[in-house]
This record gives sequence, C-alpha cells and structure tokens, in this order.
Amino acid sequence: MAVVAWMCAAGCSGAVALDPGAPEQCVPGRQVPCACLGGDVGVQQCLSDATFGQCVCPGDSGGNSGVSTSSSGASGGSGGGDGGFGAGGSAASELIEVDVEARHVIADPVRGVFYATVGGDAAAHANSLVVVDAASAKVIDSVFVGSQPLTMAISDDGSTLWVSLQGSYEIRRVDLTSGSPVPGEQYPLPAGDWGDIGYAGPMVVPPGTTDSVALSLHREGVSPSYAGSVVVDSGVARPDQTSGHTGASRLTGGPAGWLFGFNNLHTGFGFYALEVTETGLASTEHEELISGFYTDIVYADGRVYATSGEIVNVSNPSSPRRAGEFAFGGAVLPLAPEPRLLMLSVDFSEPAVLRLLDTQTFGQIDAVTYPDLDIEEAFDLVSPDGESLAFIGSGDFDDPPRLFVLANPFDG
Repeated sequence: MAVVAWMCAAGCSGAVALDPGAPEQCVPGRQVPCACLGGDVGVQQCLSDATFGQCVCPGDSGGNSGVSTSSSGASGGSGGGDGGFGAGGSAASELIEVDVEARHVIADPVRGVFYATVGGDAAAHANSLVVVDAASAKVIDSVFVGSQPLTMAISDDGSTLWVSLQGSYEIRRVDLTSGSPVPGEQYPLPAGDWGDIGYAGPMVVPPGTTDSVALSLHREGVSPSYAGSVVVDSGVARPDQTSGHTGASRLTGGPAGWLFGFNNLHTGFGFYALEVTETGLASTEHEELISGFYTDIVYADGRVYATSGEIVNVSNPSSPRRAGEFAFGGAVLPLAPEPRLLMLSVDFSEPAVLRLLDTQTFGQIDAVTYPDLDIEEAFDLVSPDGESLAFIGSGDFDDPPRLFVLANPFDG
C-alpha cells in the first residue's frame, strides 16, 4: 500500500495518512492503519458517511481509538491485557455478584429494578422471578412463577411482564402494579412449524399493548431449534406465523408495527424485518447484514445493534441496510438519547472489558477492564436508568450462570 502525504486539519498531531485506496475500501466502522510522523503506525476510522476520520497516532489524546483503561476496583493504572489501551482513564466501579443463578435478566425503568428468572435446579429461588434493587444490588423480592422460567418481556407502560415457562411450554402474565409481582394467567403455546410443541425464546411486547406478545418458538433437542415466530393475544395465536428451521431465532423490538430478527443458529445468518399485522407476522429476509452463531441483537432509535459488532439501519423498516461495524464484540446496551453504546467484551485469554462506544463514528471513547471477573461469556447487559447496570456471566458447562450488578463507570 502506497504512503502519501496529506494536508492536516488542526489537531491531527502530525499524522500522514496511508492511502485508503478505492472508495469501496472505506467500510463504515472498520479501522485501517495510517502512518504517523517518526515512523509510528496509527489508526484511522471509516466514518458513517464512508469517509475516513483523522489518523490517531500513539500518544494522541481524544480521537476515535479510545485509549483509557482501568482495572476492576482501582483508579488508573495500565491496561490489563487489552493492548490498544494506554495508562490512565476512568475508575472502575465496584462489581457486585448477586447470589442469583439467573437465566435471563431485564430492567424495569419505572421502578428502578432488575427482574431475573431462576431455573428449577438452582440452589435458591428455584422456578422463581427474582427482583433486584438496581441501586443496592440486593434481592428485594422473589415469587414462584412456574416450571423453568426463561425469557421475559415487559410492556412499555411498565404494568405487565411476560415470562416464558420452558418446562411446561407456556407463557405467563405477571402484574407489576401491586408492589410485589403478582403471577397471573398461564397460556399454552401454539404449535410451531411442522406441528412441533416448543418453548418461548426471545419475546417482545408490542408498543402500546399489555395483552399481546411476539415470541420466537424453539424445540427441545433439535438443531437448529427454531420453530417459527408468532404473536399471541391473551393466549390466542394469530394465524400468520413464520416458518421454522431457519428464521428469526433472535427477536428484538422496533418502531410501532415492526419487529426485527436474526438467524443465529444456521449458516444462512439472515436478518428479518417482521411487520406486525392484525393476522400475525409478515417476514422478509435480508442477507449480509449481520453474521455469527449465537449473535444476539438489540433495537434502539432506528438501529439494530448486534453482539458481533455489526449495526443495521432500520429507519426504513422494510428496507434495512448496513450502517457500520464496531471493531469489538460483546453484550450491548444503547444509551439513548446520546449517541453512545456500552459493550461488555469477554475473551478467553484477556480480562473482561466494558467499553463506551460512539454510535456515530463507531470508535471507542473509553474502557474499563475487570481482570478479576472470571467468566467466559456475558449476555443480557441491561439498565433501568443508564446508571446501574446488570448482566449475566457464565463460565464452563459446570458453572451456573451468575448475575452481576455495577454502577456505570462512564455515567456523568
């Protein structure tokens, strides 16, 4: 690749850009090397408008690279194993492990709490819905809900929670308006594609409703497990269901009248725009937007963020398009309305890293490492207020999933 000089804008710190070549090489979110004065190599980010940002050289402050770090429970210090970081940065907040073997966790912004489901084989709170205070990280309530509770979805008015009961192939409504959660009606799930009975995986309560829930059906002991997606109204399934085997095995919300899905169980890796109609779901598949087995997706403000680092612009729901890509992967939490996103990255050989990312430039702003966090996977990164965070961490096959709560180290 040829090296060419360019006219620096103010603050470019004496960088010399590496020729990016043809315009198509600028892929939003991707980073390319660039030459700095003195022979060092910097990093140059392709921005959302398909133009390159400034070259960030070693020793530069600011820019898109995000070069600060801290260790868990300490302020400052050198980066623990994440080679792109320099010394100094944000102080890490205390990381608290809650004594709950959580299968799934969501946040309730109305009450400032987290809800976690606990399976039947757990040592405590078996087959229950557990309520954790976000500010204190303490369990403040626990109610029995049924056999093997798994996923959850909450209505946008905060009045109703839906819980998947994997052990009985049902969903259950929970009333949240009485202080303590009050379990209500249980409904058997409809048969999926080919007439198979399955359990509810990811669920979404459509905006403005409490009686309806859209869900992804999954079969036990079959690979891929996906059996189709369906909308259920007070236990009654709408007739138009999507087909199974390949399809929206992961589901996330969207603007009124829309959901989005991703096939993370089969090499097709299709992205799905699902229109919610009076008779059910109308699905269209879109390719080469997201990739990866077990990749999860989260919707916020006209975009879908994938745990693989990819971003899809869904401002026109029927015509999704690639918006960019972060240089990292991990559990994601958009911080609306600011153009910021939290990502918790876990690597087998490196400490866990909580990253603050810019959703316009796709660059890293700051990061905190947690070298004492002994997990191999993190998922369900959630927050009721942007201040208190929760996630589930899991280790090897013999290690039950664990619930962690911490204050957002980048807040304020």
